[in-house]
Amino acid sequence: MQDTIFGAEDERIDRAIDAERYNRASVYNHPGFQPVRTEHQHVPVQVVGRLPADLRGVYLRNGTNVQFDRVTTRAHCFNGAGMLHQVQIGEGSATYSNTYIRTPRFEFEQSAGREVFPSYGDMCASGPMGLERIKLVARKQAAGLIPNWSALEANPASTSVQYHHGKLYCLQGSGLPFVLDARREDGRLVLDGGGRLEDWGGALRVPFSAHPRIDPENGDFYNVAIDNRGRAIWMAHVHEGRLVNCLKIDEIGSGQSLPGTIHDYFLTERYLVIPDVSLRFSEQNLHDTGQSFWRFDPSYKLRWGIVPRDAKLGERIRWFETAQPGMIWHVINAWEETDEHGRERIVLYAPAFDEYPANVPIHTPEEPPAKLGKWVIDLGSGEVQYKRLLEHGYERPSLNLRHVGRRSRYGWLIDEQADGYMGRGVLKYDLIDERELAYFSYGEFHGGEALFVPRAGAVREDDGYLLDLLMADDRAELLVLDATSMTELARLKLPARVPFGVHACWLDEAQLARM
Repeated sequence: MQDTIFGAEDERIDRAIDAERYNRASVYNHPGFQPVRTEHQHVPVQVVGRLPADLRGVYLRNGTNVQFDRVTTRAHCFNGAGMLHQVQIGEGSATYSNTYIRTPRFEFEQSAGREVFPSYGDMCASGPMGLERIKLVARKQAAGLIPNWSALEANPASTSVQYHHGKLYCLQGSGLPFVLDARREDGRLVLDGGGRLEDWGGALRVPFSAHPRIDPENGDFYNVAIDNRGRAIWMAHVHEGRLVNCLKIDEIGSGQSLPGTIHDYFLTERYLVIPDVSLRFSEQNLHDTGQSFWRFDPSYKLRWGIVPRDAKLGERIRWFETAQPGMIWHVINAWEETDEHGRERIVLYAPAFDEYPANVPIHTPEEPPAKLGKWVIDLGSGEVQYKRLLEHGYERPSLNLRHVGRRSRYGWLIDEQADGYMGRGVLKYDLIDERELAYFSYGEFHGGEALFVPRAGAVREDDGYLLDLLMADDRAELLVLDATSMTELARLKLPARVPFGVHACWLDEAQLARM
């Protein structure tokens, strides 16, 4: 197939991008970013310590995993196919499984024997030659040499995984959700990576977020995404497996730059709260920076947009401007409250970057530290107050998801500033009293995201467990912490190393029973 797809123009672009030389010197040339190729199915896991009797279910973590030895794209951790890592826990024991996510893009590139469609590295590190590769792919599509997929269909579904109404969705913020085929055999969840793209009968024609905000009462998804081609921001609502609305909530004028990302956002009881970041996206940025479609614009101040979560056709975002530039990847929580004067306001907590490099070096020492902050938005006056809560760099926060959109006390944040790569520990933080409570070091390991799992019958907000998949050069372990005391309960020594990755979800026994 390669002879019919690739030719002299590909060779010219490959030589100019010179990925092999570039990647040797790249900050991503770290053992933790190296892929694994062996797929496992329910291999027994060694348990050190004691697993809690009520911790019964499945831990799932998504992430990228480049599937070819020879690559022609400059390295980035967003490059590559998705791979799902699964640890099933019950009766004090556990098993490990992993599988490529077999999207249409994965299957076609596997048959072609190399990458066919553009990757993130083509846009953030390859300059004008990356743009030339994108245009060459479009010409191949027009000629019928490769599938005429938009970015919606050609995404690797490699960022996160979430459960909704008996289904598992693999998500990446530039494309459609990928619904996994799932079955149970002898009480075990079996995933082989097969599935299908979901557009709800053509009703979803814009990207679906890697971080759908989930209503803790009914499990509904609320999506916010940028349509780059249509230059607009959209929201969508999924209820009991059905897309009940998909609305354009803001338009971006032709003379304006696009937000570099809307990766995450807040859900409150009545609203969606959306960051408009100072990292901007435009083809014009290639001429300004020479390498990337992205550029951090310090003159573009961070804004918060608020729209009712039950918005109607024609309803638009109301924007609230802050005094500082900023970049947001992930948020903790937000809620509505009334102050002593009866004024309605929304309180927001999130780590924010004061600046951000154009090559988007996420999860590496080239990425600056994110500082935890608090914003209070007065819905009447439009005033926004900001307070920095921590000076050390923490990111990828988690909380008890039963408290999303409600006043909550606890957040758990990953320590990214320790050595720059991923996270070297987790901090428990009190949002109400604004103080650090406890820190657990990962030692020689790197972690991705400390996922909170509530204890069965829990009453207190922090009564539960933290699960994080710890990664080293040659091995991996699933760590189980007591979220109240921040003490270690167990480590599950996996039978294979796992590449760096972050976002996870937990399936309890009731959710598994619905699959």
